[in-house]
This record gives sequence, C-alpha cells and structure tokens, in this order.
Amino acid sequence: MKQCRDSAGLSGRKLKRLLHQLCERAQDDVRRISSHEETATHQLRVRVKKLLALLRLAHAAIEEQTLQAMRQHLRSVKYACAGNRDHVVQSRLIDKLTRRFHLAPKHRPQGMGLPKQAPPVDYLHHQLYAVGQLIDSTCIESLAEVQILTEHARCYRKGRQLMKQAFETTEKRILHRWRHRVKDLYFQTLALAHLSGSKRRIKHAQRLGHLLGRDQDLANLASEPAFAMRRSPWVQVINEHRENMRGRYLSLGHKLYTPPSSRFSSKIRHRL
Repeated sequence: MKQCRDSAGLSGRKLKRLLHQLCERAQDDVRRISSHEETATHQLRVRVKKLLALLRLAHAAIEEQTLQAMRQHLRSVKYACAGNRDHVVQSRLIDKLTRRFHLAPKHRPQGMGLPKQAPPVDYLHHQLYAVGQLIDSTCIESLAEVQILTEHARCYRKGRQLMKQAFETTEKRILHRWRHRVKDLYFQTLALAHLSGSKRRIKHAQRLGHLLGRDQDLANLASEPAFAMRRSPWVQVINEHRENMRGRYLSLGHKLYTPPSSRFSSKIRHRL
C-alpha cells in the first residue's frame, strides 16, 4: 500500500512515541532479568543505547537540564548492567583468542574475578520510570522533520570528524568516542530508514560498531593485570589482533562516511 510522505517520515509525534515504546520495552527487559539475566541485561543495554541515540534527534525540543537528567538516568541503567556483561565478554574473548592463536592452557590468565550479582531490579525500574516521566514533560511532538534531520546530520558530522582522527591515532579515547557516534548513527538510521542510502549506512554502521567494540574489548583485556605479566604471550597476541582489525575498521569507516558532511546534509533534506 502506498504511503503518504508524512507517514513515511519521522515526525516529532512519532519520535516521542518511539521513545516511550523503547522505555516500555526496557521495563520488560528488567522484568526478565531474574529468569534470563544474560539475555535480558544485553537487550536492556541495547535498548538504552537506542534511547540515547534517539534523544539526540530530539535535542531541539528538550531543555539542556532535562536532557542531561535523561542521560544520567539511562547511563545509570547501562552501568548497573555492565559488570556481568564485561565478565561474559572477557571470558568468551579469552576462549576465542586461546583457540585462534593456539595458546597452551598454562598461558590462560587466572584470577579474572567472579561474576557480579544481578543488577537491582527496583533501581532499574526507578531509573527508567524517571526517563519516561521526563519524556512526557517535553514538547518533542512539536518537532518538524527538518529539525530531526538537522540533528541526524550533526551526528554524522561528528562521527566523520572522529573517523579522520582515528586515521591519525590509535588512542583508545578517540576510538571509544567514535564508536559511540557510529552506534548513534546506526540506531538513528534504523528510525530513518526511509532516507536515501539508509540500507547501506545501516549495514556499514552495524559492522563498524561491532569491530570498534571488539577493539575496545581487546584494549580493556590488555589493561588487566593478569594479561600484562612479563613474558606473557597475551600482550603480543592482543596487539597483533588489534592491528589486524585496524585496517578493516578504517576501511569500513571510509565507506560509511564517504559523502562529505555538507553533501550528506543536503541529500537527506532533499526529500522534504
């Protein structure tokens, strides 16, 4: 069935409804933590990242103090769920590197710590409820599509700037910031899938976010005392693996951010 342009786009009203739906689904994730902790906490963290990315699109309709409060609540949820996620990721990464580089069992570091307790459910519910209340207090529904696309273009521009910096440095902080902007672009593009070139951007952003995330996991692993022991083979293995991935994520970054920011901005506004 043919859709009108308004139904195909992302209005302020639709954006506000989408934010509320994500909050409700995040609450459902919290309810599942007691029975499916690993899956539920992973889904909850992804949901929070989507909320943070889409709130950037609504920036023009949210007072700065309110936006900061929303981000603080959402980051509290994300950090509360990070402990066991990091433990699971590190354990799986160690297993993968052990198999791939044929490291003997004696070289597997010990003392990585025990899993942490599940995040407190009541605390998570409270943080998400507060976000929902703050969303209600805004005028996001008054946003015009051009205002939403302006913020989307700004996210693209910031990511492109960080990509250029990543070509010149391997500094962990730059790669970490770039990954966040890539994730923002990915989640925003999912909500703006009607725009020209969105299918390609979704594909490249998803893959790039995964590679940058894996690089961050490796960097975090290298900083663990158990992996920095003298004569340990792990330092060399981790550094070689990161170096091999660098060419791949830089190439993907070039593909994702090929249009200059000004051309990208003009292109996505062309449909209006």
